[in-house]
Amino acid sequence: MTTAPLLVAQDSTLAEEVSRLAAAAGGELEHTQMPAAPSWRTAPLVLLDAQAVGVADGLPRRRGVVVLCRDPTPDLWRAAFEIGAEHVLEMPADEAGLIELLADAADVPAQGGRVLAVLGGCGGAGASVLATAAAVVAARGGERSLLVDCDPLGGGVDLAVGAEATDGLRWSGLAVNAGRLAASALHEALPKRRIGSGAITVLSCDRDGPSTGLTPEAVRAVVGAGRRAGDTVVCDLPRSLPAAAAAGLRQADLAVVVVPAEVRACAAAARAVASIREHAAGPIRLVVRGPAPGGLRAADVARAVGEEVLTVMRPQPRLPAVLDRGGFTTTGPTRRGPVTRAAQEVLTALTHAESSTVVS
Repeated sequence: MTTAPLLVAQDSTLAEEVSRLAAAAGGELEHTQMPAAPSWRTAPLVLLDAQAVGVADGLPRRRGVVVLCRDPTPDLWRAAFEIGAEHVLEMPADEAGLIELLADAADVPAQGGRVLAVLGGCGGAGASVLATAAAVVAARGGERSLLVDCDPLGGGVDLAVGAEATDGLRWSGLAVNAGRLAASALHEALPKRRIGSGAITVLSCDRDGPSTGLTPEAVRAVVGAGRRAGDTVVCDLPRSLPAAAAAGLRQADLAVVVVPAEVRACAAAARAVASIREHAAGPIRLVVRGPAPGGLRAADVARAVGEEVLTVMRPQPRLPAVLDRGGFTTTGPTRRGPVTRAAQEVLTALTHAESSTVVS
């Protein structure tokens, strides 16, 4: 498995320059003129020179592809767009940006982080409940999870984990500009709770004022820090998708849309999913929430909304009371209920989506 950035370059002079920058960023670099598929998939960052852009045609589309060049021509920009490259950097003018990308790649642990986005297909679908359950289940499994609340009108996701009285910053107190954010500083600043052998850190929206720090740049920095730290990052997103929420969706390895098994909810979800497709970088899957008063089946929901159903989440008795008494971090029926089982299936699908590194 390749854990160093992969440089695919036929320009030997450029390759020497990039190797020097990688050393300055504190990391190593694997250089080849023709990458093998395993290296292409597992490298945290792939750098292509202008002559090597064509090698990506027969390889899976993935995140983290950057094109390096001396003189970016319209044809090169077009080719970079067609292979799904995230950046085209002109050397040496963009050396600072390349050093930042190499430094980020050097921070990626052997077991890299993963990012899940959870949205509701309609109002009151239960997306925040599923997002919180996924973060808690990941922590119970020994992972460190980061629950990111991107819905300023949602009431604050810290309530769902019983962390509303825990010291730490909310979005209004987190001043993050564009660029790189240290994961250690982020975890130190936010409310956190130990759960079994793992831990959950929560970045919640405010209830007593505007969440002024919730910007697209801040969301990208927070999610990127969590991924570099090896966290399971769960983004609770509003279906209206303002710019900050869309930024979180673009970072996700998997987007899950919660849809009640009702005709009107399916109609609303179909419109929401159409908007989600414009921003999602990874696959989109549905979680169908029961009961189904009209007898709708999962296959009916899939046809109506136009996406594959991942799992069906049956009703969970006494769930509102459990949430009101301290949320998913307390012991109780939520440890072995339908919501927990659905969260486990979502996390399994997230693992498969993240390991494929394919961009839809």
